[in-house]
Order: sequence, then C-alpha cells, then structure tokens
Amino acid sequence: MRFKKMSVWILVLMLIVAGAGSVFAGEVKESLFVNLTSNEMDRAAMAINFSTRVRTQKKIPVTIFLNVDGVRLVNRNIPGSTHVSGQTLQEMLASFMQAGGKVIACPMCMKNVGGMTTTDLLDGVVVGSADVTWPALFAPNTTVLNY
Repeated sequence: MRFKKMSVWILVLMLIVAGAGSVFAGEVKESLFVNLTSNEMDRAAMAINFSTRVRTQKKIPVTIFLNVDGVRLVNRNIPGSTHVSGQTLQEMLASFMQAGGKVIACPMCMKNVGGMTTTDLLDGVVVGSADVTWPALFAPNTTVLNY
C-alpha cells in the first residue's frame, strides 16, 4: 500500500514538472530581425512585405533594422516612389508598424549616410541604441534575415 501511494505521488510530481516545462518553453517565442541595408525599391519592398506577412500571419515579434542606405526609407522629407503594389515604401512601413512591427533606424547611418536627424524620421520609427537594437537582435530564437 505504501509503495502504491509513493508511486502515485511520484507520478503526480512528474506531471507537474512536465507541465511546468511546457509552460516555461512557451515563454521563449520565435522572433524575426530583418536587417535592411538598401533603399532600392524592389529589395526594400520584398523585405517590408515579407516582414509584414510574418508579423500578421505568424503573430511573432518582427523588427526591421534600417542601416546604411536603408535609413533613407524613413526620411519623411524624401518623397517615395510608388511600388507596383500601389503603395510607397513609406506607406508599407507604416502598415508594418500598424500591424505591431518595430522599425529601428541606425543612428550613425542616419547622420553619416542619410544626413538625417530624429526630426526627419517617420512617426513610429525608433532610433537604435544598445538598449533598443540588441534586445531584438539577441533575443532567444531570433532568425535574422539580410536584405
């Protein structure tokens, strides 16, 4: 009788531990970090559209990091050309952010490549820093794509 009671407690304990493991495993989400270095229309549109689809369909965190020429995409003073989709790249980025995506601009690239300041940025774009960029880039289970 005592052996059966102990076996039941061991089984209960195993189920609790297994359940806790699955709860903790659920805390580690997938995420996507897209490094976009170009302001070339088709390359940038592909990166933004792919990021938006992942964000809306997979419901995972997606960050687009704009650096080098990519920072020009979020300069509100540069009029955007219309892509074959019917939207400008700035409109695509706005839709991405409205879907919960995050857009980060490299501060050195803003200054040195784009000649930009924070007042030039589209609404919703965040200036990168170690506190902003690194958590998105180095989060567990993050996939990084480069465009």
